[in-house]
Amino acid sequence: MLTLLLVIPVLFLLFYGYGPYFVGSTAFSRALLSSIALSFFSSSVATVLIIIIFTPLAYYLARHRNPLIESLVDIPASIPHPIVGIAVIFMGSPLNPLGRFLTSLGINIYYSYLGLILALVITSAPVYIRAMQNFYESLPRSYEEFSWSLRYSEVSTFFRVIFPLSTGGIISAGLTAIARAISEFGSVSIVAPFLSGWIFNGDSPASVYIYNEYQTYFNAAITASATLIIFSLLLVFSTRIVKIVLEKLRLLY
Repeated sequence: MLTLLLVIPVLFLLFYGYGPYFVGSTAFSRALLSSIALSFFSSSVATVLIIIIFTPLAYYLARHRNPLIESLVDIPASIPHPIVGIAVIFMGSPLNPLGRFLTSLGINIYYSYLGLILALVITSAPVYIRAMQNFYESLPRSYEEFSWSLRYSEVSTFFRVIFPLSTGGIISAGLTAIARAISEFGSVSIVAPFLSGWIFNGDSPASVYIYNEYQTYFNAAITASATLIIFSLLLVFSTRIVKIVLEKLRLLY
């Protein structure tokens, strides 16, 4: 029953979005599908960067508890995300030395892929780091102790021994990070309400697109939300299947 409480809003949107309030022109329109593709693309890129940059940090925090670093990691998750968006915009603004330097190099953050992905990395990394930290805390330390007995350093032990054992944890934590990034609204609505240039020129992230639909035509927002839910569920199920397959392969070999 408690689990049902979590899914009732989702079931409502799916039922009414493809039932009584169905808007055919919105369900799979080019604009909606493009916005969903943009969200999935940018979230995937952000998650890959998070995995590369922050997996070693998660391992470090699991083995060396550091209240200061843990507090810093939690800051983006504990403040309103529009503040993150304002901070990212200000970083690239000519009102400060860093922004002037970036501008002189032709690097733009506002309305750009760089700004969008940077905002997604900042807001989603804490979720990934905490999930991977819990994963590493649950790993037996016998692997590391054996590696240390062979005179490997902690860094070498991580990359040679621990990281190859982290596939399941990375997939699970990465899934959480992607889901978190896809659902992000507060920061991206400020940094990149729409993008200019390259593949998704003029498109908005899915959360911003649906909010704009809500402001203009409520029924269309319901149908668009239902479509995004379907794509998100497909992502969840496919990633779970991949995780199960990888776990079975690891058992076989």
